[in-house]
Amino acid sequence: TIKNGGHKLKFIPKKFKTKELCELAVEYYGLALKFVPEEFKTKEFCLIAVKQNGLALKFVPEEFKTKELCELAIKNKGYALRYVPEDLKSKELCLLAIEYYGSALEFVPEEFKTYELCLLTIKDYGRAVQFVPKEFKTKELYELAVKNDVWALEFVSEKIINKELCELAVENDGYALKFVPEKLKTKELCELAVKYKGSTIEFVPEELKTKELYELAIKK
Repeated sequence: TIKNGGHKLKFIPKKFKTKELCELAVEYYGLALKFVPEEFKTKEFCLIAVKQNGLALKFVPEEFKTKELCELAIKNKGYALRYVPEDLKSKELCLLAIEYYGSALEFVPEEFKTYELCLLTIKDYGRAVQFVPKEFKTKELYELAVKNDVWALEFVSEKIINKELCELAVENDGYALKFVPEKLKTKELCELAVKYKGSTIEFVPEELKTKELYELAIKK
């Protein structure tokens, strides 16, 4: 049972949880570390869990979170940066996390967020633009974010968002119409979205919903 799903450890009463059983569980499912009794959580035990799934770092006792263990966790799952103690977050460790998972920018200390690091992130994960410091949020950076991820349009500053940027997003994914400001929703842009997927008519302003547009939506 444990071999087929280590997560089932959560259903086993504590009195039946042996060290061997728990070790077997985390070997197959690192996150099962959450359900391991504290007395079994040794440095070696936590290492097994993190090797299987970097996110198991969340359940590692603070005294066992070393630079080496955190690095191992991030190499397995970049998002594990979220569970790295602040005093262990170095510029190198944060860069490693970004290389593995762009969204990890959310957990990078502000002092390590350089323009170059943010640029690297946006190239991989456009939506991470929401975690970029204000001083680095340029028109060019927003354009790059939307080109790589149309859903990044949701986080574009109202001062920068324009017709061209909205068209770029909607051309790639009609659902991006959801994040287009009402004042920029033109008849042509709405038609473009509905041609992509009929259900996007939900985001079309009432005054632009015509018989023809509804017919187009039904076909798509």
